[in-house]
Amino acid sequence: MDKINYYLLFIITVTFTVITLGAYVRLSHAGLGCPDWPGCYGFLFGIPSGPNEILVAESKFYGFLVDELKAWKEMIHRYLAAFLGFFIFSLIYVFYKNKKLLFLSVLLSIIIIAQALLGMLTVALKLQPLIVMLHLAGGLTIISLLWLIFLKVNQNYFYNLTFDLKNISLKKIRNLLFFSYVVFIVLIIQILLGGWTSANYAALACTDFPKCHNEWFPKIDFYKAFFVEISPNLNYEFGRLDSEARVTIHYIHRIWAIFTAIMILCLSLISYKIIKNKTQILISFFLIFLLFIQITLGILNVKMSLPIYIAVAHNGNAVLLLLCLVTQLYIIKIIKNNLKI
Repeated sequence: MDKINYYLLFIITVTFTVITLGAYVRLSHAGLGCPDWPGCYGFLFGIPSGPNEILVAESKFYGFLVDELKAWKEMIHRYLAAFLGFFIFSLIYVFYKNKKLLFLSVLLSIIIIAQALLGMLTVALKLQPLIVMLHLAGGLTIISLLWLIFLKVNQNYFYNLTFDLKNISLKKIRNLLFFSYVVFIVLIIQILLGGWTSANYAALACTDFPKCHNEWFPKIDFYKAFFVEISPNLNYEFGRLDSEARVTIHYIHRIWAIFTAIMILCLSLISYKIIKNKTQILISFFLIFLLFIQITLGILNVKMSLPIYIAVAHNGNAVLLLLCLVTQLYIIKIIKNNLKI
């Protein structure tokens, strides 16, 4: 493996760490550990410490009490995100001779700037759910594009794989590719629903499983659940929705999870049947394995009242499942290209 591969894997690992650390910050209620941005109570490096500094900080930011642990969690996440941004910008230099990869690198750099702005708005709008969810979507987009760059750097490996093309028709592969894109969209919706659930503090709106408040079909209110309220004067920490709206969000997340699981299982089995190759066997296995882990973690979140280590693992595993599906899509597209030659 050459230096570029190691460099990309390093950046992808840092990105994964930033995403999971962001989930930890949010789930440990440290999202407003610093009421300003990019500093913390006016400190660009570090946080206020000592009675005098804390007294000055609390008088300057009226209504906020300095919690050193929460503040450090937030600032460490910001420092690591800034560190990641530097390495993503460097990809423009790394791939300046490759037009396709240069385009993706520039796109990544634009998204990382937008992601920083969303981070600022997350604080400025005091954890407004839509901004929090968009921030999550930005992180997923960044790591997916980084993984796509990694796959493209290693495209010769995929092109040289020995596929049994004699028994694969171009029509079948085209249909499989279309179905893969559909599954990809379904998974993205499910992840965003999970983000909406977390951002609205609805993860424990239903405290039993598989029923919700001992009902198979609880009373729901779509309008309240998905109405977007944005006001700079409101604090959205711990949520503003009533119980019925939170139950709706949680319940829809569960229902869509069933649909997502069925779609991923179908894709895994169909891909395994059509593409008889060791690499495809591994991809199908990992898709099913990660899906099983994700469902298990989701159930444990409810059964164990959202322990933070399981909740963070649920977020991290969703990222791995997404990257596995991106890999599946890429392989199918490579096969399609081979068949067209």
